[in-house]
Amino acid sequence: MAAIAAGRAFRVSVLIGMLGLASTVIVISRLLRSWQLTAHPGSHVVSVLGLQLSYPSANPGAIIVTVLSGLGLAMATAAVWGIARELLANRGFTRALAARAPRPLPGVRGAFVIDDPHPKAFCAGLLRPRVYFSTCTLELLDESALDAVLAHERHHARRRDPLRLAYGRALVAALFPLPAVRRLVRRQQALTEIGADEAAMLGAGVDPSALASAMLSFSQSAGADSIGIDPERVDYLLGERIEWRLPLVLCVGIAAALSVPVAVAMLLAANGAAASATLAPPLLSNRPCIAIVALLATSVALAGVAYVRSRRAKQALAASQT
Repeated sequence: MAAIAAGRAFRVSVLIGMLGLASTVIVISRLLRSWQLTAHPGSHVVSVLGLQLSYPSANPGAIIVTVLSGLGLAMATAAVWGIARELLANRGFTRALAARAPRPLPGVRGAFVIDDPHPKAFCAGLLRPRVYFSTCTLELLDESALDAVLAHERHHARRRDPLRLAYGRALVAALFPLPAVRRLVRRQQALTEIGADEAAMLGAGVDPSALASAMLSFSQSAGADSIGIDPERVDYLLGERIEWRLPLVLCVGIAAALSVPVAVAMLLAANGAAASATLAPPLLSNRPCIAIVALLATSVALAGVAYVRSRRAKQALAASQT
């Protein structure tokens, strides 16, 4: 049930990503329809230090469409940056693993061992995920606990969970104006871990106590560096009932938030949103430049991104100090 729920959460996140992309494309198309580019000098002229400069003319509807397009461009830029960051991180991590000269785990296909004094067991690789164990893990766990961890990580590899989780992080980066997306992705991550536990117990016949023992051994050996044990995973291993349903209200809210800018842009474009500008560079002629409009909208969007990130950084710092 957990694996099915995790799969549904991933499919919903893919649909949300497609909706975000479609929203951006539609809003930008409305921008191009609202603005008219002309080679003739603009009628609005202002004098700055004796220099006659013309500027674009736009009604309120066109201004709103321009702002929405600027936000869409900022989201598209954040998406590209998020994807590039995941690819670069994966390449760097792969090179770091290769530098440790991983060797095959005897008798286990697709599993490798790296020299590391810390307890580690993970699945890495976007397209061809593999399972890795540290030498400390092999020394720390008994046979049953090691089999449990191996079954858990193999489930991640079969479902290509590293790629799914990387997509989720890129989606959070792209849809930064919607904090609810982060909650949805976190739920997907939690269900992914519980699904791997479930597959280890049901598919590989692993005893829940072996998984619990491995989690406890990792937590105790990691000491101060431990990130803690997920209470929901512990509850599941103890036989507690877990809520598998997706947060439907949250998903509907995200979809509505992505649809509103599209509806507003289409409505304004259909009801007289109009503006005009020329492609002449500013300060070189008396014609306005549409790049100024795009720059203003993008600057506002980037300022919003910087504010959100600085606020999250302050909240994280405050949380770490409590």
